[in-house]
Amino acid sequence: MGHRDRIDHLVDRLAEMPAVEKVEPLAEGICDRISIIQRRLMLRHKRSLSRHDITWRDWQVLTNLMLGGDTPRSPSELASTLMVTTGAMTNVLDRLEEAGLTRRPRNPADRRSVIVEATDAGVSLWYAAVNELGAQEAAVVSALTASEQGQLNGLLRKLLAGFGDGDNWSEDTA
Repeated sequence: MGHRDRIDHLVDRLAEMPAVEKVEPLAEGICDRISIIQRRLMLRHKRSLSRHDITWRDWQVLTNLMLGGDTPRSPSELASTLMVTTGAMTNVLDRLEEAGLTRRPRNPADRRSVIVEATDAGVSLWYAAVNELGAQEAAVVSALTASEQGQLNGLLRKLLAGFGDGDNWSEDTA
């Protein structure tokens, strides 16, 4: 097994506490490590995105536009997907539009509403950022062999499926 780390020591101390009855040390260690990895990745990602002059929420909007296919996205659909208020989404869209990364033309299917589109500058920025973030993630997982990466990916997929909500990611985007 490898060397013991800080999490191992914290879990040991937790297990020694007489009133702690429902904590499984192995589960605690797994969940704590996943949580720390997620926080560290998020911090790296946010630092990278700030060098592109966008926030994490800006990134989420651009990613939704880029990966949404040909389906036009309304501001209210984006707000719902990202689980923010429509007012908060308006602030994000105003900032992105001011930066020249998105635009809000009239919806051709319903001229009473608008859709959100990434501009050429928004598309270019997204590709630059996604490649930078992807390189960061690859560097992190390079601590594992290709075989270990595949094994971990499969195990995490199985663990995620244990939540039983299929592909419902809506609560994960807030």
